Amino acid sequence: MRVRRLWPAAFLLLVPVLTGCSEDGGIDGSGFSTPTDTPSTPDVSETATTPTETTTAPAETTSAAPAGLPAACDVVTSDDVARAFGVSFGSGVAGGGSHGEGAFVWESDNCSFVATDLVQVTVAVSGPDDFTEGGFGCPQPSESSAILEPADDVAGATDGWWKVSDAPPLAATLRACSSTALVAVELEYEDGVDYEGDPRSQSIALAELVLAALQG
Repeated sequence: MRVRRLWPAAFLLLVPVLTGCSEDGGIDGSGFSTPTDTPSTPDVSETATTPTETTTAPAETTSAAPAGLPAACDVVTSDDVARAFGVSFGSGVAGGGSHGEGAFVWESDNCSFVATDLVQVTVAVSGPDDFTEGGFGCPQPSESSAILEPADDVAGATDGWWKVSDAPPLAATLRACSSTALVAVELEYEDGVDYEGDPRSQSIALAELVLAALQG
């Protein structure tokens, strides 16, 4: 369905839906003196025995730290985004982001794709280790200047949110979380453009692909 700058109607559609060293000096030599007429008897009290020092190297320990999530641009391609949104996109550009929502603070690894004169789609991936405050979770986005609703229909996700701007230009974010990852799909449309389809459903399709790749 083509929507052409009919903003109220567009939002009605949007809302439902990481050398070995040898000992120097070699063998110690024993010194000998030319014997005199009377052989000398060594003083036992002056004879010392040097103990042999044995050094045992400490055992090497290794930590079985969990592997980090792959980079976003290693998980999703421009072809994946094109299939989800029905238009061609340029190559992904790697980046990152810092986020804060309520008690949560976290970092993300991002990959952004641009359909010229239409929309920029950014896929952001975060794991439990990327959360620096609040623990790992699925933070609810702010409702400021936006329409917010739960997104409980994303395959592979245990929780999620759909947020869309309440006035032009269209900006929207789908946040979908599994037990090991938070995936966000962020949309920024050019002002006044025509766009086809349902951005919510298109974002869900892309998020499901990313979640499946992270789990597989």
